[in-house]
Amino acid sequence: MKYCSHCGKPVKETAKFCPSCGNPLPVTTPAATSAPAPTNPVAGQTANQPVKGLYDSATAKLNQYTGEEGAVKVNLSALFSEVFKHHTKDEANSIFIAGTKTTTPALADVSDEWAKPWLFSRVLLGFLIAFAALLYMADAFHNSNAIAGLILVGAFAVPFSGLVFFFEADAFKDISLFEIVKVFFIGGIFSLIVTLFFYQFVSFSDNSQIYGVLTLKDSLSIGIVEELGKVLIVTYFISQLNAKHILDGLLIGAAVGAGFAAFETAGYIYNAEGQLVAVAILRGWSAIGGHLVWAAITGGALMIVKRAQPFKFSQLLDGRFLVFFALAVAMHAAWDWDIVLLGSPYLKLILLIVVAWIVIFVLMNAGLKEIGHLKQGEQPV
Repeated sequence: MKYCSHCGKPVKETAKFCPSCGNPLPVTTPAATSAPAPTNPVAGQTANQPVKGLYDSATAKLNQYTGEEGAVKVNLSALFSEVFKHHTKDEANSIFIAGTKTTTPALADVSDEWAKPWLFSRVLLGFLIAFAALLYMADAFHNSNAIAGLILVGAFAVPFSGLVFFFEADAFKDISLFEIVKVFFIGGIFSLIVTLFFYQFVSFSDNSQIYGVLTLKDSLSIGIVEELGKVLIVTYFISQLNAKHILDGLLIGAAVGAGFAAFETAGYIYNAEGQLVAVAILRGWSAIGGHLVWAAITGGALMIVKRAQPFKFSQLLDGRFLVFFALAVAMHAAWDWDIVLLGSPYLKLILLIVVAWIVIFVLMNAGLKEIGHLKQGEQPV
């Protein structure tokens, strides 16, 4: 038996990662211990050190605003380790029935370990199969009746599957799927309505109106208006569902953001005319880092401020919330800003998706730490 050098927990001799803290474990084979240390560092390790240092410093800084300390370590291989394993229908049903009076676990039974979601991948696969079948109907048989279904499935596939991921990741399991689907539809639609109302007070540049090119100011206006519209609806449902935990806030925010993304994308696909499939695919894969996660960030950030207290609008002015809200607005603005990085129209989107999920993981980490504080009878700051 050996022990993790980071957290001190016992681990198996053959383990490559600590199951408790997720940190990589040093390799201690006889050959490695007897061989002299290399005089020159490995090129790949040297190249990764600045990236790792930037990641550690960024997550440590963000973590301070959640009330926690230190860099956030996420073992992605462990996080998605259940995706490629076989699971029964009973396992799926047990996930979907969570959140009722009879299925919500007591605090003592809530795990503070990182969840290993998998059901979201099955939901996504089902959407993709349906999309391919509808596309075949429309193309091979020239059946125009398949177009409506193609638009609907293409728009809902990634946002709703991503929402299931957040549903699985909520360790408290105190919000039912029925409530989340309600937030998805009602919250998504009403956040669009609130956003359209706010747009009445915003003016855009001549470049935008004449050439359809968004300036930085235009993009910032869009980011502020749409994120503000979503967060107001998120606050309503957080109050209505009496949410008390960071993971709950992430889930409710994701539900509003997923609904917003799905209905907005459906409109874009509908108006795409001959580019229907191309628009559906582009907005489909990129939705994993758009409205879904931006609204989840603001939902989780609000719960850092609110906790178990009743909601007050003054909480939206708390510096801790404003930091994460500003991040969501900045990412949204950068997403819409008409700039190209290194000649690739997709590189900017990929980088923003990575950044958004790093912020999500920081908030998830805080949500898991909150469980430990509550079990110990501590009130998180």
